[in-house]
Amino acid sequence: MIKFTDTSVYLKGTGNAIVSDPQTGDIFFQSSQFTTGSITPSVNLNEIRAGVGNPIVAMIPSDAAVAVDFDSAAFSLPMKAAQLGASLQYSAPSQVCQTVNATSTSLAVDITTYAPTAPLGMADPICFVQEVGAASFVGVDGTAYDINPTTGVISGFTATSGKTYKVWYYAIKPAAQYATITSLIDPKVVRLEVQFPVFSNKTSSGVKGTRIGYMYVTIPYLKLQADAAVNGDQGTADTTKVSGQAIAYESDVVTPTCADGDEAVLAYYTYVPDNAAGNIVGLAVVGGVVEVVRSTSEQVPVRLVMADGSLANPGNFANGFTYTLTGAPSGTTVSNSGVITAGTTAGDCDLTIQYANGDETLTCTVSVSVVAG
Repeated sequence: MIKFTDTSVYLKGTGNAIVSDPQTGDIFFQSSQFTTGSITPSVNLNEIRAGVGNPIVAMIPSDAAVAVDFDSAAFSLPMKAAQLGASLQYSAPSQVCQTVNATSTSLAVDITTYAPTAPLGMADPICFVQEVGAASFVGVDGTAYDINPTTGVISGFTATSGKTYKVWYYAIKPAAQYATITSLIDPKVVRLEVQFPVFSNKTSSGVKGTRIGYMYVTIPYLKLQADAAVNGDQGTADTTKVSGQAIAYESDVVTPTCADGDEAVLAYYTYVPDNAAGNIVGLAVVGGVVEVVRSTSEQVPVRLVMADGSLANPGNFANGFTYTLTGAPSGTTVSNSGVITAGTTAGDCDLTIQYANGDETLTCTVSVSVVAG
């Protein structure tokens, strides 16, 4: 049995995840405190049976899906609101307490800091009154009294002059947030990017320990699934869910490829090694020869040769590359980013390209022709 020497790598745990607006990119939830997490692609394979014995002659795929289910130990009201499609606002009515010394049978609170307002779900301001130093029973001190929002005067309660009372009422606290959950629960569509650490069974060159990189899963459009329960168990902390189904993403710009029936994207898997040098084995120039018309410019189409033989676009042409022309016709130059600018003189020359690949330097030499056009 043939055996290869490729190094095995392993993925374990969830490093980080961000949830953002798919249109603006604004992040409204981030967590590195996930306790569980999974991304599960699935597809139905529909059998086509025919012929003698009715065997399976084809399996036609349909109903592709990518399910997401992550659980963060961190609490996030914005994420819970997104799961429900709920509006999230500041300045929530919240309970406050004020101690008042009675000087008559009438009682009022100081509204300088907190003016009374109606609690959520009620139309008018109310308050509760407890006598300091006395027992407090629901049947006695559970009565809700009206309280004036402009004067702070409590209606219906008879105080005893000289006694001290605690008055509990509701007021607007600007920093307090609240989510309004309506009968039309329609979870948001968000963009999700999740980072997973990747390990090797040995330490690689230039890498500390055995973590050698990260795997990223990007879901451009994730329809959340209204999983926003609040857990009040005494022994189990509440968690924040990031769960839902990927929905089809199609670019809003024209793609560079020509194809009939292009399929939509559900998700992207991206592996980013910490030490990329081992995956790059050489340089190549598309076409093998660079031809430039006199008095024009041309970008050198250099590519990185990967370990599997494929060619990769280096992206930023100025990053790690050096370009040197030898025997160039008069007026022809090359920039630090690999742009050849031809002069008015035709002729041939050599271009040497070097790339800093970790501890080694990769070199490639190609012919350059300046032509009349």
